[in-house]
Amino acid sequence: MFLKNISKFISNYRYEQATVESITTVKAAFLDFFGVTYRGASEEASKIAFNTVEEIFSGNLNLNLKASVIGRKLKTDILSAGFLNGVSAHVLELDDGHRGAQIHLGSVIFPTALAISESFDLSGKEFLEGVIVGYEVGILLGKIVNPDHRNKGFHTTGTIGAFVAATVASKLLKLDDEQILNALGLSGTQAAGLLESDHGGSMAKSLHVGKAVYNGMISAFLARNGFTGSGTIFEGKEGFLKVMVHDEDYNVEEFSFESALKEIGKVRVRDIYFKKYPFCRHIHSSIDTALKLKASIGDEYDHIENIAVKTYDVAAQHNNFNPKNKEELKQSLPYAVAISLVVGDVTVDDIDQLIEYGLLDNYSTVDKVNSIKNLANRMIILSDDKLNELYPNKRPSNVIIKLDKAFRNGVFQNITLLPKGDFENPYKLSELIDKFKANNPLYDIRNLTVIDSIEDYSMKYVVQKLNE
Repeated sequence: MFLKNISKFISNYRYEQATVESITTVKAAFLDFFGVTYRGASEEASKIAFNTVEEIFSGNLNLNLKASVIGRKLKTDILSAGFLNGVSAHVLELDDGHRGAQIHLGSVIFPTALAISESFDLSGKEFLEGVIVGYEVGILLGKIVNPDHRNKGFHTTGTIGAFVAATVASKLLKLDDEQILNALGLSGTQAAGLLESDHGGSMAKSLHVGKAVYNGMISAFLARNGFTGSGTIFEGKEGFLKVMVHDEDYNVEEFSFESALKEIGKVRVRDIYFKKYPFCRHIHSSIDTALKLKASIGDEYDHIENIAVKTYDVAAQHNNFNPKNKEELKQSLPYAVAISLVVGDVTVDDIDQLIEYGLLDNYSTVDKVNSIKNLANRMIILSDDKLNELYPNKRPSNVIIKLDKAFRNGVFQNITLLPKGDFENPYKLSELIDKFKANNPLYDIRNLTVIDSIEDYSMKYVVQKLNE
């Protein structure tokens, strides 16, 4: 039974097994998560989620287990805190992820781990144990199901994310093997999230994350109290793999998990990526390439006659030339490239300002906005067979720019195989701190030093210090 082996790994894993590299990466991921979530708490989707939870639950619960809502300096029930922090962690499109597993992990793992660790006053070491097993199991399961799962239209962060949250919660609640197996079974039957929500320009993409956290946590609490779940929910004849991954010819008796199970315990936390731009990760290679070209073209972008973006198929599908809201904009490759050529390195504040100036409207009086729209209209997006062969191990994008006669009358092109932030093309810790400061200019950055020695503190103190 596949999940039974996973359950044993979860219950047996100890902090002392972690490498220095894994612990360092997890601390960097925690810092990045907190900065993204702290800023994300002020987004419209986060505000709506908070007001809705307050409307439903306020005054109706005896809050014996309380956890903090990041960015709001208040506590609520443990499930609502996890849900709200999950929404805020993902809403900006700036949270970490894993290329092969095709999943955003930190936005599921940290809200779960923080809610339980703070409520039960666990130690920093226990917190790190839960976080590391969450990354391990999430990467393992994501790599097993993808790319087929994603190609069927499922958002892995919402689906596999439920298993991940159950993993973290089970570890921190100190469940035994059988209870963990039940928690994973219960989370699997709640796994949900459709990419139509992502690409349809709705707020539901961040809802997937909040619900994954909520579903995984409640699964662990139910299992703790004796509620049972299917131990074969993942590989069974009517389970996750059969229904949500493979075609009708899937046969559980013929499917081997031996190679996958050999990987469990070989923690690959270092392989996660960090994001710089508030756009879908599949767009980042095109942004990086556009920025390389902007270094040569400078502010002469009005001399661009046309742009061709050649990339892999999944990225080329992000070809929305007429985004109508912020959610659609974050999934629009042509607008992301055009914005990069005009503005340069783009931040959340840049996006908000451009929208305020009419980027999503039919008419604007701001020259930069009109230049962005003109560039997007002169762009073609092409799925390139050779580049597609490199995916998913690479995420390549080749951008070709034709200039008019008044400016060099030439052709500029460049290619990026892996966007900035992947393990092979990493960010420095100083760059993550710069990202934090850019998104949260009023935050006292000195509070973050508690993360450096998180093993030495209780998580109640850590959360209190960070959320001051």
